[in-house]
Amino acid sequence: MWCKKIHSLVAIAALSVGVMSSGVVMAEQMPANACPIDVHQELHLDGKNVKIIDKHGNAAEFQADNQLIIKGKAVLLSSEQSQQLQDYREQLNTVVPKAKEIAKSGVAVANEVIDDLSASFNNTKAFENVRSAVASYYDKLEKRYYQNGEMVLKPDAFKDVYQNWSKDFSQAKEVFNREFFASAFTVLQEKMKSDKGVDFSALQQQMAQLQVSVQNKLKQNSKQVKKQAQQYCDSMKALSKQEKGVVATIPELKNYQLFEI
Repeated sequence: MWCKKIHSLVAIAALSVGVMSSGVVMAEQMPANACPIDVHQELHLDGKNVKIIDKHGNAAEFQADNQLIIKGKAVLLSSEQSQQLQDYREQLNTVVPKAKEIAKSGVAVANEVIDDLSASFNNTKAFENVRSAVASYYDKLEKRYYQNGEMVLKPDAFKDVYQNWSKDFSQAKEVFNREFFASAFTVLQEKMKSDKGVDFSALQQQMAQLQVSVQNKLKQNSKQVKKQAQQYCDSMKALSKQEKGVVATIPELKNYQLFEI
């Protein structure tokens, strides 16, 4: 019986490794130049205001009341300049933070897998520690780009994301596998103690079917992520084009361009 139990745990572990390894492979294959757009100044966004800080520590602030402050001094704007700056400020606060949606899609598919696995054990709470581990890891990554309620991107922020992608997924895989295996072991122990016991042959078959289902989910998620990433890149290109128009109209912003230096 213990031999069968071990075989079942191995099957579950294989499922766990398969789920996260597929994510790691996709991450490692993502090219560093997937999108040619990056920010070249420090950028702060809070949903309403924008602050751009150059390499010397000087700041340009686009305020919610359409004031432009450069190096602590207000810049007088015409109605046309004010409107262009407002549109640009609003677009920055809308478009740039959408990067979070791509990351959240990965969390969503992980939660779907956890739901399916819990259902296979007829125990909706069996893998809540795995769900918590996934959420905690996402929060950890999010804090890398958020400070005091603001989204803060350092120069070359997107290049940094690509360079750390594989490392981040490897760490996520380690956390996921550890919690996944511990939960599975606990669930099997509880089932062993129950009156019905465990049908190990049926369980192994369930795990094989679930693995196929998970792989299909990952393929669909991969397509969705690629689509989202392309849409995000296109939006960033549009921002870069919009910035050129703003700088042409407001020359004082020449040294505070995000996309062109």
